[in-house]
Amino acid sequence: MGWSAYRSTMEHFVPFEIATCEKTGKADKKTCPLVPDSERPFYPFKIRDPFGLRNAVVPVFRQNTDGQIFGMGTAFNINEFGTFLTAHHVIDFDVQSAPSRPLLFLSMHAIVFGRVAIPDDCFVPIMSAQAPEMDSDDPMAALRGGSQRKIAMDIAIMQASPLGSGVRPPHTLKVRVNDWKPHVGDIVLAVGYPELDLSELTADSQNMLLSEGMYGAYGKIVGIHPCGVGTANPSPVFEVETDWPPGMSGGPVFNQAGEVVGIVSRSMRADADHAGRGFAVDLGRCHEIQVFAPSLDAPGWQICWGLFLENESEPVSVHASDEQAANAGDVLGQPFSIRKISNEVGTKNWMSA
Repeated sequence: MGWSAYRSTMEHFVPFEIATCEKTGKADKKTCPLVPDSERPFYPFKIRDPFGLRNAVVPVFRQNTDGQIFGMGTAFNINEFGTFLTAHHVIDFDVQSAPSRPLLFLSMHAIVFGRVAIPDDCFVPIMSAQAPEMDSDDPMAALRGGSQRKIAMDIAIMQASPLGSGVRPPHTLKVRVNDWKPHVGDIVLAVGYPELDLSELTADSQNMLLSEGMYGAYGKIVGIHPCGVGTANPSPVFEVETDWPPGMSGGPVFNQAGEVVGIVSRSMRADADHAGRGFAVDLGRCHEIQVFAPSLDAPGWQICWGLFLENESEPVSVHASDEQAANAGDVLGQPFSIRKISNEVGTKNWMSA
């Protein structure tokens, strides 16, 4: 399909407006329509949103033991406790040459003008990462009396290290894991960092990522694959006509409502004569995701532990575990209780979980 056909598809299209949970409902949320290039509407375009999406969608890097840092892909934040999602293949490093670890590149806790040194705090190590697994159907392993496991879905759930003072706490995206299904013809939007590559991160590329490294790319759903697209790729995915560059792998895929409904898994680039193809992990069919990311609830809400003072109806604070809530309560020096709740991110609103 040529670009003229793409333009026809987009004639009645309304550009998406996406707000992070922390911005939703606030008078200063200032979300702007994310408008693509009118000549190439399914082609990546720059997103300049340093105080919104840039706080929630971040680059992922690999750091070797010698300190060298290399670009790998994209991740995004899903709660107030430093939990990020990405595609598993983004952090599935080949470590034969040198041991390495994943890093997230978060925003600075400042407004800057001109060229500045990036604080070390902005490079946040991942403490742990998990991915859904399944039994391998390797007949030779079965004959040997053993069993092997393989990745069931191209998803990784990562827990970031505690943040330093020089980094801005990340914002949170609204994630939809229930009650949404992809349909052929739906328009979706992927966000990520297509200018990342496997070369070493330099001072110049650091400044590029802070200023204009984020891109979006619209696309039209053309296929739905609940069982994946082959035994080697069992992730449930929906197929998109689009042009997703490699650095967008792991990035969020939004529906018209501004909710994350997929994760960029892999893609084939467009050329002058053929449309590109992207495959997004379908979060609505990844039923195991809430086992590994138990905070996920309705879009904009998080399952957590609320710390309540005696006779107070609103939580003093919310925490990822009851142990963390209890530790925070001990510091208060007042009678308190702990409840498992569903909390609207960025507010004191809550319901019993």
